[in-house]
Amino acid sequence: MIRNDNKGEKVMNYIELLSVGCLLTKDLKVFPINCNEVPETASEADEYMGVHIYDLTDEWYCNLSSDDLVDFFAFIEIVNKDNMVMSVYNEWKTDIWSKWEDVNNCYMNLELDTMAVA
Repeated sequence: MIRNDNKGEKVMNYIELLSVGCLLTKDLKVFPINCNEVPETASEADEYMGVHIYDLTDEWYCNLSSDDLVDFFAFIEIVNKDNMVMSVYNEWKTDIWSKWEDVNNCYMNLELDTMAVA
């Protein structure tokens, strides 16, 4: 579910990915959902600054539920449609999708324009 929350002057577009306990913003940064505690160490402070999707590990992607995987790519395509080189994006997407299928032993149809679950 894509959310638009008004925070003063800013509108924050994001999607919650509950299977990995994170949310993804329109800036393609991932944050933990539970950020209500003050960081106590430098590494915790770094975590609260967010991680760009290209810096996530295969393990993170493979722990997405099937619904979150589909929603993840749909969200990226909506918020970043004018800023993508499609050939590079489609190769990256196919790589992640294939690894997810192998790890989860669950095979879904990957269509590069739209997504469908088999």
